[in-house]
Amino acid sequence: MPEPPDFWEALFGPATGAPAGAWMNLRLVRKHGRPFLLLPRQRRAAALSLSLCPAQPPRARAARALLRWAVGGAIPLGTRPLSFAIAPEDDFVRFIASLAGEPKPALPTMGILAGNPAKDDQRFLILVFDAGQNPVAVVKAGLSERAQALVEKERALLAAMPPNLGSVPRLRAHFQSPRQRALAMDFAPGDSPRPRDEGALPALLTSWVDTQRTLALGETADWQRLTRAVQARELPNPLLQRLPGRTVPATLQHGDFAPWNIKVSPASGAWTVLDWERGELAGIPGWDWFHYVLQPAILVERLPVAGLVQRMEGLLRSEAFLAYAERAGIRGCERELALAYLIHAAEVIKPAEGLAATNELRRALAARWQWV
Repeated sequence: MPEPPDFWEALFGPATGAPAGAWMNLRLVRKHGRPFLLLPRQRRAAALSLSLCPAQPPRARAARALLRWAVGGAIPLGTRPLSFAIAPEDDFVRFIASLAGEPKPALPTMGILAGNPAKDDQRFLILVFDAGQNPVAVVKAGLSERAQALVEKERALLAAMPPNLGSVPRLRAHFQSPRQRALAMDFAPGDSPRPRDEGALPALLTSWVDTQRTLALGETADWQRLTRAVQARELPNPLLQRLPGRTVPATLQHGDFAPWNIKVSPASGAWTVLDWERGELAGIPGWDWFHYVLQPAILVERLPVAGLVQRMEGLLRSEAFLAYAERAGIRGCERELALAYLIHAAEVIKPAEGLAATNELRRALAARWQWV
């Protein structure tokens, strides 16, 4: 979907003019020629707003670090000034202002990250600051019909989450108007996990396994989506014939569990997992772990298929995964579940990047494991 020239006008609504509104003074960062990030003029708030960008490749991390250094020193490197009128009386603006915790509504300091404008599900992240320039909330907003549906799906899932799950952000509030739909969450400080942080991963995923409730794999929403996709394509489906009756514990499933959707607290090392629009309260065990290992290998490291095979087989042999598989009720069918995950990724998710590598890996593993 083409992005409007000025997405902020669509996001906040037209101001009736400067006298009736107020002016937002920000700095604009472009990516591939398109508006990508709006940073506050205040140095500390601008530097913190860069945490909205989950940079992964080394060059992207370096570029973000350089930009953080520049805005921290008030150096206009890679940015340009941007001012636009905003209407304080607009309902969405009032919603954002209420999150800042001020005694009376006022325009808060904010940073804004624009999602992928090439897709019809583009969403926007707004980091809201209080009067002391402390980040207090993150708002996710969608304008298109598809984007609004995803925001609502995430809101409903977060609202239904079991209490006291420390790895899940707290849902603070939500908003709906004819123009957009939005949800607000607590701000999670930190950056994406590095290899040194990944000791926390097994315990986190194990905590999402509820051994008090069970269901058959065929009852899960993602398995049903996979079945429909395979039937529509008339693909061979021996896996789908064997596994649907397998009973497993109810497992919270994120659906896009990758480093760029996770924040590691710099103070405690605790993980907060973001972006739950693909989540399921009763999902498929193991798929989140496969996703975490394979997606960076495909999209960031760009490993050849032999390296991807090695990465997957190394995971399946690891003591941590074997212990998880025992608790999650999938010992003995790990390989089949891994192949089913790859078919689901290719036929249901249909990623814009990495599809060819996903299919190559599936074929290579199926041949090695004699599922051909």
